[in-house]
Amino acid sequence: MRKQLVLDAGGVIVTNLTPGFWTMLADAARVPYPDIRAAYKAELRDGLWTGAVSEADFWRWLGDRCPDVAGRDARELLLRNLRPLPAFERVAAWSRLADVHLLSNHRAEWLAPVVERLRPYLGHVVISSEAGASKPADAMFAALRGRLAPDAPVLYVDDHPGNLAAGERFGWTGLLADDDGRWTGEADAWLRQDHCE
Repeated sequence: MRKQLVLDAGGVIVTNLTPGFWTMLADAARVPYPDIRAAYKAELRDGLWTGAVSEADFWRWLGDRCPDVAGRDARELLLRNLRPLPAFERVAAWSRLADVHLLSNHRAEWLAPVVERLRPYLGHVVISSEAGASKPADAMFAALRGRLAPDAPVLYVDDHPGNLAAGERFGWTGLLADDDGRWTGEADAWLRQDHCE
């Protein structure tokens, strides 16, 4: 049975928006970083990731909080902070050894360029803003699990331990993505080994 490789996006194949985007935004807006991050977490984050808050609402909120930064400038800062990580280039090779899927807390609009570049190598893509749930909620994992072969071995890579624990509840093998990218060697080894249950 073909193996399944499930990858988070931020911190795994592309950079996380935190701290880069928020640091640059705080500097440009002359707003203390802790203040803008705390407001975002308290007022917007969960709804933004689950799609309850639209992307347009996010930009309006940001404009109210950071009036010194034009909308176009803020959008440019965000896109500049979504850079491919080294694992991005390995997805094509991994797709020859396993079915590769994305499971990410993100905005589909922001990940679209990433997904488009990887489309030939990806199976299913589940992004929280489209799924209506965010990790570590079981609904997010169930949205992908239902599309995978029931007994296929699954390696799930994420940079947040709490998300890995949720995946492991579904019987997936978890692998923590470290900042240095050492996890990619472990993923290679898992993909190349014979799977015996």
